[in-house]
Amino acid sequence: MGTLEIKLEIFDKLKNIEDISLLEKIRNLLKNADSSEVYQFEQYELDMLKESEEDIKYGRVISQEDLDKEDLEWLSK
Repeated sequence: MGTLEIKLEIFDKLKNIEDISLLEKIRNLLKNADSSEVYQFEQYELDMLKESEEDIKYGRVISQEDLDKEDLEWLSK
């Protein structure tokens, strides 16, 4: 099913909805899905991403299981 068909199907369903609460929820969902907005990273976020990539590149990673164990040890202190 293509984009046009999906849009038409959604429009047909919207025409028949009378529940104001549901319509408001749909409107809010669509507001949040505005594809014209592009998130701009702060410099500290870019730095963190770069550091994370370097950690992965050089094998400085930990398994989820080991991380869970460390968390439990930390919480028990």
